[in-house]
This record gives sequence, structure tokens and C-alpha cells, in this order.
Amino acid sequence: MKFPDYALVNTSTRLLAKWALLLLIAPQVSWAAGTLAGTSISNTAVVSYSMAAIPQPDISATSTAILVDEKIDLTVTGGVITNVASASLAQVTAFTVTNTSNSPLDFSLTVVDAIPVGDNFDPVPASCAAYEDHQTLGTVGIYDVNDTATFVNELPADTSRNVFVVCDMPVAVLGDTALVGLITTARGNFNLAGYVATPGLGSVIVPGGANTPNVDIVFGDIAGTDDAPFDAQHSARNTYTIGGASVAVTKTASVVDPNGTAVVMPGAVIIYQIAVTVSGSGTANALVIDDPLPANTTYVANSIILDGGAQTDANDPLTDNTDFGFTAPNTVTVSLGNVAAPANHVITFRATIN
Repeated sequence: MKFPDYALVNTSTRLLAKWALLLLIAPQVSWAAGTLAGTSISNTAVVSYSMAAIPQPDISATSTAILVDEKIDLTVTGGVITNVASASLAQVTAFTVTNTSNSPLDFSLTVVDAIPVGDNFDPVPASCAAYEDHQTLGTVGIYDVNDTATFVNELPADTSRNVFVVCDMPVAVLGDTALVGLITTARGNFNLAGYVATPGLGSVIVPGGANTPNVDIVFGDIAGTDDAPFDAQHSARNTYTIGGASVAVTKTASVVDPNGTAVVMPGAVIIYQIAVTVSGSGTANALVIDDPLPANTTYVANSIILDGGAQTDANDPLTDNTDFGFTAPNTVTVSLGNVAAPANHVITFRATIN
């Protein structure tokens, strides 16, 4: 934006007023952070003086109005780790887009789903999409069926918006990671006075018009993870981590004979212990342990113990999660339900050698 020269109204006193005006209007050039693009700025300088002790009429000079330029700037915030299961569909990870420009803008959304280094796998090709978080329908901050817009429309200056990236996962190993990036590009339509709100996604923005009387467009963005500086873009990355739950089971047996020793003989009792470990992240759903009794043994009634608590043999989910012979014949069954990692459970029961 060009600063025009000042012109004095009373030309007969130009020489005297010149020095006073220079002191009053010495330019202090800086960006007025937050001032909306297209804002008109002008001011008037006034000179008072006397000649031969007689006050003279004030002299004023008003600058030609200038318009605040359009500074294109934005940020994308990521760094989120999202735990997912192998081969799971429509997995959501969230970014935040902030308009740090000085006018409203639209923003296009591009997902980077194939990052060559820094991870173990990529999301399923062509499965990723980005959606704006709807501000009036559904729940803000949670991806739902109302979040269908594939660009951000008319985001006011100094305002943020959630953007959800949704991808399908391939078959992958527990602990493996996939990086996914979001590139956001400022878009908009402008005339000589600045930004013009229009339906739909705005046009590609081109910088230009240095030091003109109109609203010029300058880029002020820094580089993100997947873009360059001063390109009307910014980007960030999130991480998908294959979590889910890893379930491990170990079983041991000890023997106590009628004589109080450990001789494996008819009438001796076998004490079985089953240890269940759920590790990693996520939840093991509908976790059930079935242990059929071996041949030549007889189950000792009401001998099931779960995590130190005595259980019944009846199939009664209101009182406990165990049974013998109801879920499956001649079988100890323990239903643990949905078990969130990390977790450990210990089950014991007894059987007599026939």
C-alpha cells in the first residue's frame, strides 16, 4: 500500500508548515495486527502558529485514505496419535485449522496419505478424506454424519475450526504406525476493496499489487510439514498407531493327593490356574475362556475362583461371569466381557482324578 504525499491547504505558509508536518507525520510503517483488510486509514495534521504575536488561522492537511492490505496467513495444528485396530475402517483423526489472516477466507483440504519415510505403513490407498466439523448440527469436536463439507467455508479472521481426516487401515502389526498429513490452502475472491464473500469454495489466491491505492495481497504463511513458506498453505501430520488388544493366556496345574503330597493318583486333586493378560491398547471385546475337563477327571463343584473371588457354577450373569456345564458340557466357562488393556485376570478351579 502506497502512502501518498501530504498537500497543505494554505500555500502561502507552506515553508513554515513543512517542518511541523514532517515531525507530525513521520511514517511508522508496520503491520497493524488484527486490522481487517480493506479498512480505510486516514488522518489530518493541524499546524498552529503566530506572526508578530498575532495568532494565525490553523493550517490542516489530510492524507489520502489508504486501505489495509490483505495478509494471507494460516496454521494447521496436528501431532495427534490415534490408536486404531489392524484392518479397521473409517478411522478418524483430528486437526485444527486457524485463519491468522486479517479477513475471512475459505480453505481447501488435501490429505497426504503416502508419506515415504518416518512410519511403517500407509492407510489404504485413496481411502482418506477430510471434512469440516459442522458448527450447528451434531456435536462440535466429534466426527458424525453431519460433517460432510470437504472444505472450510468463510472462516472469520482469528478463528479456528476442527477438520477430521478419515482413513481405512490395512492389515498391520501391533505397534506399527502410519503418518497422515493435512495440507490446508487459503482460497478466496477479491476486488479492489478486498475480500468478497461468495458461495462455495473461493478461487486460488495470487499475491500482487505492491504499494497501490487498492487492497494488495501478500502471503505471510510459514512452512508446514508438507508445504513451503509463502504459498498460502500450511500443513501438519498426525499418526495412526496399530493398537488394539493383545491377549495372552498361560495355564499351569498342580496336584495334591489325599496324603497331602503331590502324587498323581486316583483321588488326588488337580488345581488348574489360568492367567489371562490383555496388553497393548484398546479393548478385547467379548473375551471368553473355555476349559473342557480332561478325561478321567471329575470337576470339584463350586471350585471356580476369579481374581481371588469365589464363583458359582450356575449360569447367572447377574451374580458372576462363570459357569460349569451350562455354556458347554463338562467345561469351565469364564466370560470376562469387554476388557480394556492393560488388564490381568487369574482363574483357578479343581478336578479330582478318577
